[in-house]
Amino acid sequence: MDFTAITSAIDATTIVTAITAIAAIKILPGVAKWGFNQVIGWFRG
Repeated sequence: MDFTAITSAIDATTIVTAITAIAAIKILPGVAKWGFNQVIGWFRG
């Protein structure tokens, strides 16, 4: 069985993009909460 077509389709940029997307999804709620608190702080202060 020849898997070169599959392995060549999955190159390093695809892997890096996938990892970056997963990291962004994990980090985003915390960043959004922090940003929201910053904006509210500006209006209160």
